[in-house]
Amino acid sequence: MKQTAKKKAAATQLIDQTSPNHLESLVSFRLRLLANLYTKASASAYERGFGLTLNEWRIIALLSAGGKLSISRLAEQAQFDRGLTTRVITTLIKHQFVKKERDTQDGRGELASLTVRGQELVNEVTPLAAQRNEELLSCLTKTERAIFDGILNKLTDQAKVMLQTEKVAQLGVHTKYEDD
Repeated sequence: MKQTAKKKAAATQLIDQTSPNHLESLVSFRLRLLANLYTKASASAYERGFGLTLNEWRIIALLSAGGKLSISRLAEQAQFDRGLTTRVITTLIKHQFVKKERDTQDGRGELASLTVRGQELVNEVTPLAAQRNEELLSCLTKTERAIFDGILNKLTDQAKVMLQTEKVAQLGVHTKYEDD
């Protein structure tokens, strides 16, 4: 009799933890937790090894992959606002990792790119980034990695659709808390 009550209590607790009202059951919460834990450890390693903040490394990595990029494009790709992007680029210019030049196709715009020193830094940091990535994934089998990659792609695509849907909904809809 007591065993049945314990099983019921355990099942109720499991249901409570997987209900949408339980924060830890939300995919967004779990992904944010994973990203935050990984980011904190990575930020510490980049700061300790290279004197870089994670934001600085993100901009450097994007410039390494994309070549010359506008501030707006960098901000979009880094998921930063323009102000933060400009501040990070200013710091990277002071350290001679990045340079800016006028965009010849848009006289008002500027393009950022890596300096030789910036590319040398990329060559130093990239192996550490790859090692940290491999260390995180080391708990997964080869099959699990492939499945995980596919799941991340699907979730990213779905999140993009949801964001676009929300942007469209924002165009003309008032919230229920606004005054008419």
